[in-house]
Amino acid sequence: MDNITLKHNLLHNITILPNEFIDHHMIKADGEYVKIYLLIQRLAGENRPIQAEELADTLELTRKDVLRALNYWKKEGLLDFGEEETPGASFAAADAPAESAATCMTSPAIPEKTSHSAADMEKSIKGTDLEQTVFMAETYIGRPLSVSDLNSLFYISDSLHFSSDLLEYLIEYCVTKGKKSVRYMESVAINWFQQGIDSVPKARDAASLYSKNVFPVMKAFGIAGRNPGPSEIDYIMKWNSLGFDTDIIIEACNRTLLATHQASFPYANRILEEWKKLGVRNVADIRSLDQKHHQAASAAGQAKSQGGAAPSQPKSTNAFHNFDQRSYDYDNLESRLLDKNRR
Repeated sequence: MDNITLKHNLLHNITILPNEFIDHHMIKADGEYVKIYLLIQRLAGENRPIQAEELADTLELTRKDVLRALNYWKKEGLLDFGEEETPGASFAAADAPAESAATCMTSPAIPEKTSHSAADMEKSIKGTDLEQTVFMAETYIGRPLSVSDLNSLFYISDSLHFSSDLLEYLIEYCVTKGKKSVRYMESVAINWFQQGIDSVPKARDAASLYSKNVFPVMKAFGIAGRNPGPSEIDYIMKWNSLGFDTDIIIEACNRTLLATHQASFPYANRILEEWKKLGVRNVADIRSLDQKHHQAASAAGQAKSQGGAAPSQPKSTNAFHNFDQRSYDYDNLESRLLDKNRR
């Protein structure tokens, strides 16, 4: 009894939550917002970096869900961050996929969600098409739906104006992806609402576009054994919106691996944004840009070898060109990558 060892030091294994949060903020906040706030408290307690993508992946939410929650807590006065950043010094806001101005202008405002009691929900759903949809959802998910779940389905049906057919397709679509969280279904429904997807055919087309590029991108990056995270899906869907065919997106992924030796979605995103600015429409356009680049580099090398100063080039302010570039023999690396893919 002389030597007593404390096996679990609770002081280093707990997250302290202010009573003010429980008494005044938790009771009126959305459940997902509360979960995000708790996870931020957990990470901050260990001085770990806080990134929107990590929060989204951990809680199986979309990045937009996380950003809505962060902005909510900022308005509540519990978080503080600048206009051009998200909370935490290490938030990778610069790497986040930015929506185009046109998208921001044309996307409809998201209707406000209100919560109803169990009695109100039962009264509102009884005898409607939604009652049958709820039964179908419980069958697919494998459990009775909670009041929060019923509120989400009612919100999708009543406020987002999803028909019963579209709502049922939404449930099937999410379950087949292994996502049985009704809150996740609500997030997908909001994304569809903002994209103007208001019918089953439009939803099928969107799902087809998702399947067309998501799996080839994951394969090109060498990512296997898991589904893409919400932030990765956001990038891929953005690349779809740029109007690029799959072969161009895969080309950007290949060049990202050659340059960074890792599956960097932000790096590939900058390549594709640069190609969009340069008017790239097909792989031939990319080869043409490569040829011009090699010619310019060759001319600069010849001038230097002849003792003359290389032609001065204006410093680009474009983020794509402001990377710390590595020096590689790209022709050799591309040839090796193509040989590897063929094998």
